Amino acid sequence: MLGDRNLREIIEKTFDRLYQDLNVKVDRANPDRIHAIEAALCTRLAYYERRDPLPVDNATKMSILLSHGMRKALSNVRGEYKADSLALQVDADMVIADEFVVRFEVVPELPEVPHPRHMLYLNACLFALGKQDGMLIYMTGDGKTTEFSITRNNKMFEEIVRRARVLSTLLKENKVPIVEPSDLCTSCKYYSRCYAREKVKEGSGDLLADLFGKLKAK
Repeated sequence: MLGDRNLREIIEKTFDRLYQDLNVKVDRANPDRIHAIEAALCTRLAYYERRDPLPVDNATKMSILLSHGMRKALSNVRGEYKADSLALQVDADMVIADEFVVRFEVVPELPEVPHPRHMLYLNACLFALGKQDGMLIYMTGDGKTTEFSITRNNKMFEEIVRRARVLSTLLKENKVPIVEPSDLCTSCKYYSRCYAREKVKEGSGDLLADLFGKLKAK
């Protein structure tokens, strides 16, 4: 019997605790330690997550719990690559036969080609862990999978180190990064900080008719 306790509140607090335990550990107080996840994503997003974060919605928490919960059951491997004063951190899901680095990504639909940010991240894992080859495995909620193999690439690694340096510098100077338009923007919780938007008021259905009328008149 729960008595006066709020069951929903108890469940939400439990999920919050699990989310904090499973989410990627980022040393937010130290701008010289950048996680490759931050460098592979939008620099502006990574900056806001450190300097002025918004609360995470329940849907995002559940998505992270599903993907990171699976990762916790694997032989997670942490690594770090030092570039002068910068430390680039990584978390790989598995290392098979002490040779192949594996990274899983849970997605709604299987992609035809790997996403660039996932390639950048896995490539960073190869350098940080001193391995040559990696495997990127996409998985849907119903168990479908597709795999892509990658070989360590110097140019991709130079790019993620460059992005990490930029984020580190901007954090030290308290300067907000420039906007990086991408397909992730529309679902980003910081969308309104990057793009001004104003919904056309309801009842203005003649807008298109007026516009095409003006075009025809020319």
